[in-house]
Amino acid sequence: MKKALAITMAILFVLTITSVTFAGEEKVAPPIEGSQPTKQTSPNFEQMKADHLKKLDEKINSLQQEKTCVQAAKNQDDLRACWAKHKAEMEKHRDDMRKRLGPGGSGGQIPPQGK
Repeated sequence: MKKALAITMAILFVLTITSVTFAGEEKVAPPIEGSQPTKQTSPNFEQMKADHLKKLDEKINSLQQEKTCVQAAKNQDDLRACWAKHKAEMEKHRDDMRKRLGPGGSGGQIPPQGK
């Protein structure tokens, strides 16, 4: 019994030391080439934040309009019309984004194709 307790204590001690050692190491991944800095001190941060909030407001507005349309629907055809209208708006938004960002999205980089 004493031997099992001693072994358990030794294991707990080793695990504690190991976790403290690894917790003390701060590993930061290197930045992706062509990516924007993530620090809030970036001069573009406020503009990026404002742009993102604007996009979120547009999406919320679009969803509110779709919700109102769905609530007002009287039958299946009305509901389908709501879906079609919302889908068209989202496709327009997607196409606008693709035109603005170019192929591959942000930074013009084409993501690798996974198989």
